[in-house]
Amino acid sequence: MNRNNKIGILIIVSLVLSSTSMNLIVAEETEEEFFFTIYLLSPNTSAARNQWTLLMHNQLPKIGIESVIPYIWEPVAYRVWSYPLIEYDYIPEYAKGGYDVCFIGWYWGFDWDPTGLFDTASLPPYGDNFFQYTNPEYDSKLLQYLNTHNQTLKIECLHDIQEILYEDLPAITLVYPKSLFGFKDNIVGVNTLFLAGSCFNAENWDDPEDHIIKCAIPADLKEWNIFVKESYYDGLWMQSIYGSLFRRNDLTREWENSLAINYDISPDGRNFTIDIDPNAKFSDGSPVLAEDIEYTLELHMTPAVGSSKYSYFNKWIADNDSVTTIDTYTIQFNMTDINVFAKSMLSFGIIDKSVVEPMIGTYGYNVFNEVPLTGNVGDDLVTSCGPFMLNTFDSTNSIVKLVPNPYWNETLISGGNQPLLDELFFTFISGKDTAVAQLIAGNVDIVDSQYYPEFDDFSPTGVEARTAFDPSAQEIAVNLRHPIIGTGELTPNGTAEAGKFIRKAISHATPRQAIVDSILGGLGAEGVTSMPPVSVGFDELLEPYEYNLTLAKEYMEKAGYEYIEETTTTTGTIHLIIITIVTIGLASLPKSKYLRKTC
Repeated sequence: MNRNNKIGILIIVSLVLSSTSMNLIVAEETEEEFFFTIYLLSPNTSAARNQWTLLMHNQLPKIGIESVIPYIWEPVAYRVWSYPLIEYDYIPEYAKGGYDVCFIGWYWGFDWDPTGLFDTASLPPYGDNFFQYTNPEYDSKLLQYLNTHNQTLKIECLHDIQEILYEDLPAITLVYPKSLFGFKDNIVGVNTLFLAGSCFNAENWDDPEDHIIKCAIPADLKEWNIFVKESYYDGLWMQSIYGSLFRRNDLTREWENSLAINYDISPDGRNFTIDIDPNAKFSDGSPVLAEDIEYTLELHMTPAVGSSKYSYFNKWIADNDSVTTIDTYTIQFNMTDINVFAKSMLSFGIIDKSVVEPMIGTYGYNVFNEVPLTGNVGDDLVTSCGPFMLNTFDSTNSIVKLVPNPYWNETLISGGNQPLLDELFFTFISGKDTAVAQLIAGNVDIVDSQYYPEFDDFSPTGVEARTAFDPSAQEIAVNLRHPIIGTGELTPNGTAEAGKFIRKAISHATPRQAIVDSILGGLGAEGVTSMPPVSVGFDELLEPYEYNLTLAKEYMEKAGYEYIEETTTTTGTIHLIIITIVTIGLASLPKSKYLRKTC
């Protein structure tokens, strides 16, 4: 155990005769008996996660569960989601080479698709359902969700799915993390939630004083166009210059028309026919045509381009013949299967075929690796049909300057607004302290959340802290093939329901608010289910499992376990007095950023 992370005072006063027989005395840091033991795995990539693992290590004995944290580094993935299925055809408990529970985090995005994690079809070795959870009702609701474009029905299915997971607890969700940004006072129109997700509508941003906003980012800008983009940081400036058919509504987070003005879906749900706004123009004044959209997708699906989205598009679009230009302003996408997230897929940035195709014909596909506004590529790959256009790309100092697209105001029929800013900058600044100092000095207007600042950094006059939920969740993954906390076969009751009762007991023994307040420094909220609260369709009626040790013990008793607080010997009753004071040093613990699978 890492004693540096814990401040402990332990006082135990007890008198026990050797002939004493007792079932259980609940205590911490003692050698008393427990109902059973489980191993807590925590991928050693997050200091904060390691701390709430330690916290749960100290909580579980309060309800009679002994826990062990393997402090030696071992291949967690090899025990959990990458278990080889050699000796067993399922993932067994920790003692047999698998796992009992694992602390893990997921980054989902605004469209929640749990396919592959909890459905029966994705049990090992066919998918990533390392929880080994199976529930026909869940499978049915997920299938229904994945086969309808009706938004109302999708939300209903999502609510049902969340309620099922809330009841069965294949994963015990701990917290929903938040991001913290630093802002100059009086910056308006910035949706911090969308900024954190790199899907914002920057035409709504403004600094009324000078109509200039400078954003400090903690990483180099080194990806030159949408075809090679993988970084969140490069996505920030690209978000504002590459227009798309659809975009997210600032309030509802659902997809709405942007350069599209109308669309139809075929009866089988596989084909989208989209009408393009005839007013939409690129920053050179040329119109956005159906052939531009078709050509952009063809480039993504051309291996020589090296698109970072090649596999994604090839999953849903079989070949170039699956995309058809119906007329100048109408295009049809024929997909391999129904895709309820089609609007997300079809919201890729659009390039101007009339300038890009001849450039590639002359210079080849190497232009995709050239710095924009330089060499052979020039501005061809960044010709804008979004609200801003690229004015400067300083690859040496990682500074990007955007200015308004002069033709964006002609696209107002699509729901756009003429940009309020005259200039928008994204600037690399090394180190949190320097970035915060530049904000306080007035040299930048926004400090990115991934500097990992704290609230106190933005206490000076003239600056403020703003937060946003991450579309992510941190949870305890439970091995549902574990004979006690999963199948329940080795509980006193010997039933699957008993296993679920134990999971509920663990959930009620989880001090979520303490994790938020003390470990995350207030940057989070109590977890409910694996679906983040910012994802479309989150069920607001579900509440976190209350931290209540009395309830937790009641569920343990429902599973067949019995708490005995005194025992009788031949000489009479001996009372055990156990006084335990344990203080976890949480306030100074480090925080971390959460990624898709934080391992």
